[in-house]
Amino acid sequence: MLLLSVLIILGLTLADEGVVGTALKQWLVETPARFLAGLSRGRTLGLGLVALVGLAAVMLFETEGVRLFSMAAPDMVAWVLIFDVTVLFDIVVLAVSLRAVAGWRGLIRGRDLMQGLARRLVGRIRGMRSRARRVSGPRPPKSPSADPEPRPAYAFA
Repeated sequence: MLLLSVLIILGLTLADEGVVGTALKQWLVETPARFLAGLSRGRTLGLGLVALVGLAAVMLFETEGVRLFSMAAPDMVAWVLIFDVTVLFDIVVLAVSLRAVAGWRGLIRGRDLMQGLARRLVGRIRGMRSRARRVSGPRPPKSPSADPEPRPAYAFA
């Protein structure tokens, strides 16, 4: 890698003004510079993520990881460069947000349903208590004598 870099620098320096130097400069300097100038923050993040996936594949699977990553890397890089990672991140955040909103709506509906059931149940229990009081109120025992008992309205009036 170092030898290749030195040869490129030497070739660019020696043949700076000629046809070969112009072709090398366009191929080795201007094309990568144009590519790098077009990288956004999201694309840089995506390419870094691809590199981390490759590193993880190599660390976990060793030789098989190299083979796996070498087959998958071009497709992953193409996806990162075609679709900006920030757009994909926005799509994921939107999907999660919509799911959360739908979940909250479901929770609110469930809460309202449970509150309605609880109110009806409490109403039934209260209704049963009031009916029970009306039906079976305590009565004073009747006296065994045949004399009529004085009514409270006459006794306390």
